[in-house]
Formats: sequence, C-alpha cells, structure tokens
Amino acid sequence: MPFIENHACLLRVLAAPFTPFYALATAVRNRLYDSGRLSSSGFPFPLICVGNLCAGGSGKTPMTEYLVRLLSDICHVGVVSRGYGRKTQENLLASESMTARQTGDEPMQYLQKFARLPQGFSLYLAADRRRGIHELKALEPNCGVIILDDAYQHRSVRAGLNILLTEYQKPYFRDFPLPLGTLRESRKGARRAQIIVATKCPDTLSQAQRDAFIKKCKPLPGQQVFFCRTAYEEIRPVNTYRAFSSKDEAVLFTGIAHPEPIERHLQEKGIAMRRHLRFGDHHAYTQDDLARLVRACRQTGQETACLLTTEKDWARLAGHPYLGLLADIPLYVLPVRTEFLFGQGEAFNRRIREYVQAQE
Repeated sequence: MPFIENHACLLRVLAAPFTPFYALATAVRNRLYDSGRLSSSGFPFPLICVGNLCAGGSGKTPMTEYLVRLLSDICHVGVVSRGYGRKTQENLLASESMTARQTGDEPMQYLQKFARLPQGFSLYLAADRRRGIHELKALEPNCGVIILDDAYQHRSVRAGLNILLTEYQKPYFRDFPLPLGTLRESRKGARRAQIIVATKCPDTLSQAQRDAFIKKCKPLPGQQVFFCRTAYEEIRPVNTYRAFSSKDEAVLFTGIAHPEPIERHLQEKGIAMRRHLRFGDHHAYTQDDLARLVRACRQTGQETACLLTTEKDWARLAGHPYLGLLADIPLYVLPVRTEFLFGQGEAFNRRIREYVQAQE
C-alpha cells in the first residue's frame, strides 16, 4: 500500500495549483447561500444533518447508527441517504428485500440493523436531499425525525441541527481544500455546525489533549465539542452457530478506506490473523473474489480457519448470488459502535433529545 499512498500524495502536489480555484468556487457558493441568493429550505419537523468537511470517512455511519438507536424509542426515525455505490438511479424507499447493489452498502447496513424497530424506521435514497425529504414525508407521514446522512455540503437544505464530524488525528483545521488537501470546502464551513465531534480518538486521550484540540478548533459561542472513539463489539457469526474463539485462525478481508485500526484491535485481543486481503473502499465483490477468499482459508492448512470482515463488507455480501461459495467456511463480522469519552455521552444524548422533542 505505500506505493499507492505515495502516488496519491504526488498527484496532490501536482494538482496543488488548482486548489485556490476550487476554494474560490466553494466560497462563492457558500456566500450565495448565506446571502439568500440561492434558496435553502427549512422544514417544520426535526431534521438532523450528519456530515464532515473532508472527503472520505470520518465515522458518519457509526454516528448515524448511534442517533437512530438514541431516537428509536421516541418516534419513527427516517434516514435520507445518497446511497453511494448503488446501481439504481431513481429515488426510492429502501427495504430489506433489496441488495446492496440497489441501495449501497451503508444503507443496507442500516436496514440490516433497524428495519424492524418497534417505533418504525424508514430509509429513503435520494441524491437530491431536499426532494428526498419531501418524498419520504409524503410516504411516511408519521416519521418524527429525519437524519441526513453525509449532507453537510447540501446547502439547499437547512437542517435544524448540524453535527460536524472530524477525525481527531486528521482534523479539518489542519487540512486544506481539494485537491491539495481533502476539504470539500473552507475550514470556515465548521461555523454552520451546532455540534462538532472529534471521532476515532485514541483510548488514552488526556484532558490536556482534549483542551488543546478545543483551543485549536476555536468553537463559536453555543457550539459544543464532543470526543468519541470507535469501540469494537463482540465478533458475531453470520453463517454458523459456532461462536468465534480466540483459537480460530482468521483470514481478514476488508473493502473499507482505513482498515489499519481493525488490524491493531485484533492484535491487541490476541486474535490470530493469518492473512488480510484488502480490497478498495466500497468494493463490489465478484465470484472470483469469493473464490479467492475460499482459497486463502484453505491455504492456511488449519481446521480452525475462518473468514472475518466488517459490517459494511457483509452488507455488500448479503444476498450475493455466489455467497454459497462460502457456505463451508465459518464467516464472522466485527461490529463497531460510537462511544463518547470523558463521560460526554449523557450531555450529547440530552442535546439531541431536547432538540427533537422541542421540534415535535
């Protein structure tokens, strides 16, 4: 992977002269929305936007899941998502009967977890978030709150609560606009957020480090800054009744942007990882890929060889026409969740609940 990373770095350096033009274009666009020359729609019900300033993952999926769980005992929860990577083009109300090819992997992950919530859960796929909100409300009038997944730059929608995520190790205030950096817009875009969350924090984050981060973040009056980490849950079986054992010889396979933390977690837990097959982010698995996974397990020569992957990868595999190729090999999934540090979870939950209940 070092060659790919170095190659990407070189491309960014070569493209650096175009950065001012990109920054200017996004600044003009934001100014037009701020001045009212471009219209932005508000809605008479709770609308929560989850997003980031950078291109790439900052933990939006775990945060969206956290919010769905938090609010599911209050009301029917809706999520509007673009459905990145789906092969369908039309706006649609997603269902469990669909596959990741129709919905995208992250939406399918939501459906696998929340489709049968007692109060109700709806997932609507639409690139145009404003239109998606209107259409979801028309189909599900009892929907009490809508969460916009990855919509921070969708200025045509004016959410009542904006949650901005930024990785602790790669914060927006040390980044630059595309293509030199990874920012989709200027750092000033953080001013639109009511809540800023530093994600993927180390478990050992100290009070002094937290205070230093907040100082560099320069929150506006009323903006709250929270800190969370990625917590790994118990490995769960998918195609077997046998629980995962530390004696199992795992062949890990991932199709996500940054799988390194998973490797570290497995090493810390003393789990034997025979191989790690790395695919591209949002990789669409083929018949040959599944056959490759089978060979990798058999080549270990171990009776306890098994496959281990992420929830996002399993969302892409569920319903796969060639999933039967893996029938004889135990397959396990490593779930993750968002966990707040410094005892901030209660304050975060209260802020979200108070906003939703005040808008009902």
